[in-house]
Amino acid sequence: MRNISYRIWVACAAGIFANDHRSALAEDKPGTPNRILLVHGIADSAASMQMLRARLARDGREAFAINLKPGDGRISLEALSVQLRDYVGMHFSARERIDLVGFSMGGLVCRYYIQMLGGSSRVDRLVTISAPNHGTLLAYLSSRDACKEMRPRSDFLQKLNNDSSKLREIEVISFWTPLDLIIIPAKSSRLSVGINKPVPVLAHPLMVLQRRPLDEVANALSQPVARLRRASPYQ
Repeated sequence: MRNISYRIWVACAAGIFANDHRSALAEDKPGTPNRILLVHGIADSAASMQMLRARLARDGREAFAINLKPGDGRISLEALSVQLRDYVGMHFSARERIDLVGFSMGGLVCRYYIQMLGGSSRVDRLVTISAPNHGTLLAYLSSRDACKEMRPRSDFLQKLNNDSSKLREIEVISFWTPLDLIIIPAKSSRLSVGINKPVPVLAHPLMVLQRRPLDEVANALSQPVARLRRASPYQ
């Protein structure tokens, strides 16, 4: 029994050391790219980000994908953002900075974490993909909590958009498609800070499925943060 307990302790200690060692490399080795956390959209799961995760892996980037539960709009975006904060705390060391990528509703979850829950101290770069940054008229079709918060001029969105100071502390890029039929109007995905880049994709879900937007996101994440800081602020 004593030998079994000893082996379990050694195995756990080895796992902890391995995780800490990997995080230390990410923090301390010059030129080491940030690890990436992907946040899915409404009525979806981490599986929906698999193609983007695979595309990033081709560039040698390590990406994680969170499962927001429930992700169907039943609970508030603030509650989902708390899940994101807790996930970062559990999967990344306290000193490690990361890149965040949020698709659709996931972009708002990322923003709330950064702007309201202290995430700006953990995040170097935020990429939103077809996020309803100023709401979508389609959200009026549901009375679920998160959907009401995604309506244009909702209290939730006004709280985020009236003070973007925390976003100005990090690098921000928003990808959007003028042909979006989920984010209505499509220009609602644009932000007043950072870089806004249109990608002419025919439908909202294709922004995380088709080659062109996946390549665009991967390219943005491959750039040094300082280079993005010098880019054009608004398109």
